[in-house]
Amino acid sequence: MNEKGMMMTLEDLPESCISHILCFTTPRDVCRLSAVNQTFRLAGSSDSVWDKLLPIPYPHLLARLDSPLEISSKKELYFALCHPNWIDGRTKCTDWPTNMGFCVSAKKFWIQRATGKLCYMLSARNLDITWGDDDRYWNWISQDESSFNEIAKLVEVCWLEVKGQFDCKLLSPGAAYSVSFRLKVNELPRHIIQNFGRRVIIPFLPRAYGGWSHKPVKFSLTTPCGDHQIYARYLSDRDRPVETEGYQMAPFRHVEEGWMEFDAGRFVVEEKGDNPGNIEFCMREWDGGNWKRRLLLEGVKILPTSLVRERAE
Repeated sequence: MNEKGMMMTLEDLPESCISHILCFTTPRDVCRLSAVNQTFRLAGSSDSVWDKLLPIPYPHLLARLDSPLEISSKKELYFALCHPNWIDGRTKCTDWPTNMGFCVSAKKFWIQRATGKLCYMLSARNLDITWGDDDRYWNWISQDESSFNEIAKLVEVCWLEVKGQFDCKLLSPGAAYSVSFRLKVNELPRHIIQNFGRRVIIPFLPRAYGGWSHKPVKFSLTTPCGDHQIYARYLSDRDRPVETEGYQMAPFRHVEEGWMEFDAGRFVVEEKGDNPGNIEFCMREWDGGNWKRRLLLEGVKILPTSLVRERAE
């Protein structure tokens, strides 16, 4: 009721009051409510609203951008951050020699459009790869199918170990996240032979699977509180059970261009506290000493679990 005793509707509220209400909704709700009328549209475009919807560490991330953004409002900034933005390339180029003539971006981040939650992808260059600097075991190549300047190509190793860590204060507080390794296994081409006048196609059987059929690859995640998760998957026969090896099956997804994402674990970011700590993740296979080859490693994704589930459906 207003001072004249008349019933008030949302349309009668002042713009500042509507802006305050919108701060407690989601980016999706703000966009929908902005279509109600002009007052809601103006309130839904205000910097005060979008400043609340932007992820908490965004000023720190903006300072690490490879290319500064030219924006005129917080709303424009929000939607600019919904697209992948490269960070840390300028700082890493002094550490990693490159003959490409430009800096190698270590990672990229973006925000989930509907929720504002932060998403990250770390390149293979940002990971600790055992023997990764020895071209007898690993090569660094460029590939059109990858968004990074370089990916890691496995030549041949008997000891596979790829590790990394990430600071949770750069994630969205209170959000559930999944960590996954983005890989591609290159199979050998099939060989065509003549058999009594008929063309027969057979695979190169002796080393057909690059050493991935002997033991499953283990994917693990350790949270800041010490919770350790470990999963496993055979890269050659991904439906082959791993329970006999003592592990749970690592969830995985086919994405695009032959790439696959294998989950290392899930965790929830601490909602309160200035220093939530680091997560540590690992991909390894060294049991039995068998030699492995023909693997491409693009990097690691750290995504809200809700987004991972959407992509898996």
